[in-house]
Amino acid sequence: MRCYVVYIALAAWLALNAHAQSPVSADVSSRRVTVNEVFTIIIGANGSDVKEPDMSGVAEAGIVVGAPSHQSQTSIRTIQGKTTMMQSRTWRFPASIANEGTYTIPRIPVVVDGREYLTQPMTVEVTRTVEMGARPPHDTAELTIDDLAFVRAIVSKSNVYQGEPILLKLRFYTLDQYYVNVETPRAWPFPETEGFYLGVQWQQNVTEQYAGRNYRITEINQALYPAMPGELTIGAWQWQGGVRWYDARRRPQTAARMFATEPVRITVSPLPPRPANFTGAVGLFRMNVQLPEKQWTQGTPVRLSVTILGEGNPNTIGAPTMPEMPWAHISDPEVETHQQENSMEVTKSFSYLITPLDAGEQVVPPVEFTYFSPIHKDYKTERFREIPVVVQPAADNNTFVAIGGSAEEQRRRIAVFDGDMLPIITDAQALAVNMQWKTARLSTFALVSPLMPLMLLLVTQSLLKHWRRLTQDRSYKRRYYAKTKCLTAISEAPRGQDPTETLYRAINGFVGDMLDINGAGLTSSEVETLLLERNVDAEITAVLVRVLKACERARYAGRTSTDEEVNALCDTASDIVDRLHACLQEKRS
Repeated sequence: MRCYVVYIALAAWLALNAHAQSPVSADVSSRRVTVNEVFTIIIGANGSDVKEPDMSGVAEAGIVVGAPSHQSQTSIRTIQGKTTMMQSRTWRFPASIANEGTYTIPRIPVVVDGREYLTQPMTVEVTRTVEMGARPPHDTAELTIDDLAFVRAIVSKSNVYQGEPILLKLRFYTLDQYYVNVETPRAWPFPETEGFYLGVQWQQNVTEQYAGRNYRITEINQALYPAMPGELTIGAWQWQGGVRWYDARRRPQTAARMFATEPVRITVSPLPPRPANFTGAVGLFRMNVQLPEKQWTQGTPVRLSVTILGEGNPNTIGAPTMPEMPWAHISDPEVETHQQENSMEVTKSFSYLITPLDAGEQVVPPVEFTYFSPIHKDYKTERFREIPVVVQPAADNNTFVAIGGSAEEQRRRIAVFDGDMLPIITDAQALAVNMQWKTARLSTFALVSPLMPLMLLLVTQSLLKHWRRLTQDRSYKRRYYAKTKCLTAISEAPRGQDPTETLYRAINGFVGDMLDINGAGLTSSEVETLLLERNVDAEITAVLVRVLKACERARYAGRTSTDEEVNALCDTASDIVDRLHACLQEKRS
């Protein structure tokens, strides 16, 4: 019996001695915290070779762990002529717990000098209420740390069409009582919005009542436009802040906490088959047309203004369809966009110069603008009536010269510069009709013919250089044909047996050709890494990766995509390949 007692005592002594000599230690900044309050898990280790601690077990225990701060010291010891380098490393992990209860932080493994050591388990008690001290008799409701300050993410709609505007509201609530104040980041972080185009953003401060209490609210409004159909997710809005308040006895209290919203899921439906005159606008719009003058003068430009107003992505509002007017010349539009302050309302104006070529009574045909209306679930066309005008012949002091032919030929002879200037005749022969004398002149061919051999030589050399590079430079050849090959494959994908697989391979092949790597077998995450390493625009990368992920989901979902889904994917892919090609070409140049 005495021997057993001796053995037990010896084993206990060895265990205590081993624990005392363990090179790993762990502690927490507080054993009692409130829900979502941030506390710190502190881990220290000493040795010549110290690895990072494995925190996976802590996360499995329902404890949210953030990125650590790290300190390290190195010392050199020489004992009996042997030199040893020792490391002393400390990690401080911010952690928080979302639910009330008693939680045990499990043993955390740390490898030191090739051997795994375990920390001691630690217990943390999580409470929901905040100690406020004595309060007025009428104030009997208990306060939690979440009641003092919290965040919410609200969307205007969760089922939308591709391109339909969504208003995301990120709201930060601070209790308007007990002198609550929150230390926030200098620059507000923003949730992940992969698969969306970002629109206008504005911020405002309001005061509202929520759950029976008054709150000061900081609201960030962000316009979003889904770039493609499918299930999209707006990520959690999360950040760390410090809450300060005074209890009923006017004693200052502080608590660091993690603020986070739940992710928001958005279901995006594809657009139905598009009419020929649809330019991409999705939302609710109206059109105004202004033509101030009804009495025109032959050869004098008149300004026609078309204004599109409504809620939608301004980048997808294309120029309205202008009617054919054989009797006049129409310039390219001058475009101006104006975003309403603190609103998703946008105004986009298109200004045309119309130069009448034929005198008499004429008609400006109806102007049309087609957009998709999510409310009506169909395409709508705004149509402005035809406008009758009277074109007076040019005045005697500004003779309008037209040399034979039709209005089409006359239009090619006239160059319109500005609304304040008359047309300038660019055909030199037209100015010679009234001349009474003739001058001997050399023909254009006679002047250029001595230079023809040189020009032919330069063109031939350029073509030979291009052909030689195509045959000898493999990477140049891949880049040269990459876009054409990819767009051809995308256009043929809807007619194939497996459209999404064809689309997936076409995009991967395009990325491989442009970067001169093997594109076969690339995953969406690998493509994202490759493009971000080359500083490709984040929005282009996000949309391209979203298309690839949609193809991957279709591959593993075990169902056939509908024709609308395939067509929407192909349209998005064609557009993004175009933009990515231009971006990569620009970076190479």
